Amino acid sequence: MHIGRLRRNVDVSSEYYKFAQEDEQIGLLLKDMEKYRHCMYFLIQAMEKYVRSKIFTIIDANNTYFRERNRSHSLENALEFFVEIISIDAHIRKQVKEQLDRYVLDGIKYSLLHNDLRYPFYGERFHSYSSLEVTREDSEILLQRLNFLKRFLQDIERFR
Repeated sequence: MHIGRLRRNVDVSSEYYKFAQEDEQIGLLLKDMEKYRHCMYFLIQAMEKYVRSKIFTIIDANNTYFRERNRSHSLENALEFFVEIISIDAHIRKQVKEQLDRYVLDGIKYSLLHNDLRYPFYGERFHSYSSLEVTREDSEILLQRLNFLKRFLQDIERFR
């Protein structure tokens, strides 16, 4: 049994961008349906894919090192790699990182949030399982972060 069909020789940046747009659209539909947990999961997925799309406009997608550096499914890892490749100038990389930390990440631990949205988790501190509850306001905060990220990625050429 086969599910799906492979399209070969795709432009990886365009594919990531298309997938990011689809994840964002699904996230917005789920928000409208008041399914905030699932909305936020898809918005985080969109954020990661928008970053990867931008990365693949800068690097050679066929280079083994770059492919391997891009294999994780973490927004933080994608942003870390993005900062690494954005410029050879350390001052520019520092500026980019500070801007991302301040205006996009804003202290949110996306890798934890990504997991906590999907699974109950055991907390050693309370010796029990917990489950993250999220609200419309939480999803709106995340949507705002996504929009900041998209604007940032569009404007990044000024740093290069």
